[in-house]
Amino acid sequence: MEDDQLDTMIAFLARPTGRGGVDRALREIVLRLVNGSYQPDEKLNANKIAKEIDVGLVPVREALHLLAGQGIITLLPQKGARVKGLSRAETEEWHEIFRAITLIGMRRAARLLREQPGLRAPLAEARTVLERLASEQTGAGIVTTLLEFHRRINAFCGSELLDEASRRLQVVHWISFVAQYATLVPYRETIMGNYFRLVDALTRGDADSAVAAYNYSCAFLNALIRGEQPEAGTTWMPDGTS
Repeated sequence: MEDDQLDTMIAFLARPTGRGGVDRALREIVLRLVNGSYQPDEKLNANKIAKEIDVGLVPVREALHLLAGQGIITLLPQKGARVKGLSRAETEEWHEIFRAITLIGMRRAARLLREQPGLRAPLAEARTVLERLASEQTGAGIVTTLLEFHRRINAFCGSELLDEASRRLQVVHWISFVAQYATLVPYRETIMGNYFRLVDALTRGDADSAVAAYNYSCAFLNALIRGEQPEAGTTWMPDGTS
């Protein structure tokens, strides 16, 4: 994972502490969570982590406490910590909650662009971020790119509350399970196309179309989380539609 992608994950987790050792430990632990190096229910030993990343024990413990506060790991008295697990159904449910929050940003962005078309430059930059999907080789890279897009939309809306809400939703935790449960790489072009339709609607200031495009994109991702593998080259339709 690239440094800027990891920074995105950290941004959705917590604000940097400004303490070098703690932030370094946090970055390394989050990286291992997202890329699957740490498995659900795996025990994390602070002494071992400190030696592996050449950071003091106190900063590592502080990073673990921060992650525990976000619900990502569970602290074990006198025994270190354990990575919390999530089922497919729980991961999909968290994604649905995230969708409800991020829809606020979509509607706000569409309204801003309808009222002030001259503000399109930041949206064009957000679209450029999505273009990375075409070359992403890992599920972790794909979900991180999508998070970076949402972070930019939140910034465009000028709402720190949306980012704060995302942090409280334990995004770093459940998004790592999306990368594990969903087969993403074969569908990266489809995912990118779904998001491009969202950006096109936002650019027009069309909130209704933006919401419809985003809901479709989320439904497609939910299907992948459930383990579905739609046939390539076909138009996927959510259950209950025809």
